[in-house]
Amino acid sequence: MTREKTFWVVTELFFPEETSTAYIMTKISEQVAGKRKVHVLCGPAAYQQSKIMADAHRLENIEITRVEAGNLNKDKLLQRALRLVLISLRLAVALFRKAKKGDDVLLVTNPAPLLLLAARICRWKGLRCYTIVHDVFPENLVVAKLVKPGSLPYRFLKSIFNTAYSRMTVLLVLGRDMKALFEEKMAKYARRPLIHIIENWADIEIISPETKTDNGLVQDLHIGEKIIFQFAGNLGRVQGLQELFAIIKEVRNPLLHFMFIGEGASKKELQVYVEAHQLTNVSILDSFPRSKQQHFLNASDIGIVSLQNGMVGLGVPSKSYNILAAGKPILYIGDRSGEIGQMVEEHGVGWCFQLTDNEGLLRFFNSFSMASVAELEAKGLRARSLAVNVYSKERILDKYAQILTVS
Repeated sequence: MTREKTFWVVTELFFPEETSTAYIMTKISEQVAGKRKVHVLCGPAAYQQSKIMADAHRLENIEITRVEAGNLNKDKLLQRALRLVLISLRLAVALFRKAKKGDDVLLVTNPAPLLLLAARICRWKGLRCYTIVHDVFPENLVVAKLVKPGSLPYRFLKSIFNTAYSRMTVLLVLGRDMKALFEEKMAKYARRPLIHIIENWADIEIISPETKTDNGLVQDLHIGEKIIFQFAGNLGRVQGLQELFAIIKEVRNPLLHFMFIGEGASKKELQVYVEAHQLTNVSILDSFPRSKQQHFLNASDIGIVSLQNGMVGLGVPSKSYNILAAGKPILYIGDRSGEIGQMVEEHGVGWCFQLTDNEGLLRFFNSFSMASVAELEAKGLRARSLAVNVYSKERILDKYAQILTVS
């Protein structure tokens, strides 16, 4: 009797966590579970003792094995590094012990040490390995200023990670810029993975446009008469937020308010900056559950998506697509050749600025008036249409199923 091959999903984060990685890996697993035997290897259910947990529901036809990660703080650099190494080792050991020749494995590129270990295990055991690229190592370490480009550590890391990427069966990248980067990285290898673009999706079934007039968040902040720019997501090192706050400090348009929602390594620094400069046009709020996206995304007129210089091909912010679902135009601050920059300009769903274009951004902010509302509404309608017709969850998950359900 032929053994039914197992589809292994190996990820630090999984349901009931609500980070974007956990959510995406959970939904992909559910999609594949309808056609294949799925076994998930993942970290503990309470990532960093998060208060943001998903509503309980049963995951049909999915077996889950969890490993411990240690009680370490992800926002402290050394503890985060130790945690990633520990959980990578434990997940790799579980995969090595449980997977059988001929099985398939789905990985995501974070935590980075797991990528290196899994590439070797898949080769040893004869496993097909599919890797979703959310972060590109070690290039993203350069942007985060954790390693210098051209240094010996960087060259060493680039060599071992590129070798690991080359051993994958399929790389699933998030955009055109990322595909171009990996085609360049893989060019010297005789054995190369297939590279497919599968974008992030928009949750159009649970997120739809609403006016902000009766939004409780807007009412609590007493900003109902303002034009509201909102950044919701990771307040981290590669979002270019320090540069953005320096520009906001110079804005003299009394109609504008800037709302920042989330957690991350830069949050405390940004809060101190707001207090030191008495920025009454800025609010910094804690994270909301994913189930509240309909509420907080509609507490704005424009969604901000920003990336530090040098991030082309290294990441595509998944939040962009739910901003579209909410019918809000996007202010993209980053390199125009990035996937989100290309999307915004091609479809007319917002505006693009380089992070270094301080004068242009300042003119843009100061030029807004109530006469701008008609333009916001037109771009918002195009944004919602794009989410429905191109980036719906159903369409994107179908792309995954076409690749991952071939046994």
